Amino acid sequence: MAKRRPVKSKKKSRRRKKKKPAVFPRIIASLVILVVLVVAAAWLVNFFLLRRPLWLHDRAQAPEKASGRPAYEVFTAKVPPPPPVIQRPSARIGHKAKVAIIIDDMGYDSDLGRRMVNLDKGITISMLPFAPFKRKILVAAREHGHEIMLHLPMEPMEYPSVKPGPGALLSSMSPDDLIEQLQRDLADVNGVAGVNNHMGSRLTSMDAQMRQIFSILKKRGLFFIDSRTTADTVCRPSAQLLKLPFAQRDVFIDHVDDSMFIRNQLKLLVKRAKRQGYAIGIAHPHPKTCEVLEEMIPKLKAEVDLVPASRVVALASAHQP
Repeated sequence: MAKRRPVKSKKKSRRRKKKKPAVFPRIIASLVILVVLVVAAAWLVNFFLLRRPLWLHDRAQAPEKASGRPAYEVFTAKVPPPPPVIQRPSARIGHKAKVAIIIDDMGYDSDLGRRMVNLDKGITISMLPFAPFKRKILVAAREHGHEIMLHLPMEPMEYPSVKPGPGALLSSMSPDDLIEQLQRDLADVNGVAGVNNHMGSRLTSMDAQMRQIFSILKKRGLFFIDSRTTADTVCRPSAQLLKLPFAQRDVFIDHVDDSMFIRNQLKLLVKRAKRQGYAIGIAHPHPKTCEVLEEMIPKLKAEVDLVPASRVVALASAHQP
């Protein structure tokens, strides 16, 4: 008689079946963890390597200050003196002396550039070529009625340890290269009324190079203002030879970054203007300079006429000895 096989209990077989793991929730959890790790890694790289938190990238344009800004004028212990005062009565009764204030080195700080542009329209704006905020500042300056100049970078005595920045004219350039670079600089800041030198203590002491530069400015109907970064400048005789409209800086306003010093230099500028009928002051886009100008321009205008640089150049050219 055959033995019956024992019948397996259905209940036991059900108990022995393994449950399938929940795969989909695990995939979702892994992806979430991966995303968190990637974001954390990116934050750490930006914070420790670039020193800039991630949340600032959306505001990259907020500071609007360019790195790699060229140095301002190179001021030695003894600043080159202004030209001798031209002794002439400034004035008939009812006529004020004329003062031009040129703000050099514009184009590398958007915020200070905007503040300078918001000053009196008699202020003249001198723009460095190839500056990152040049276009934005130029548009605002022209809307406010400011006269625009090219602040032309030229080789200083301290070159190459001190570099005048993009577009610089160097003593080592051939005549063709010098003129070609000048043409590019003028094209970059188009529509200017005139030019003044950025640095240039070496180049402005070299006759041949200055005559080459002035020949181009003469053809374009521009004027030149010598910033007088060296007492050995030959700009004036070179300009006279070519009959180029020309004037010279009388007062550096802010080569010492001190509010009281800047106020005294502005008073000196007014005093000199009253002695010879006109004067040119050069300043830079420093915070203290802007604050003092905002404060003192109404007082200056009570004593002198604040005019574009071209007006003073016309007066200076008419009274060259």
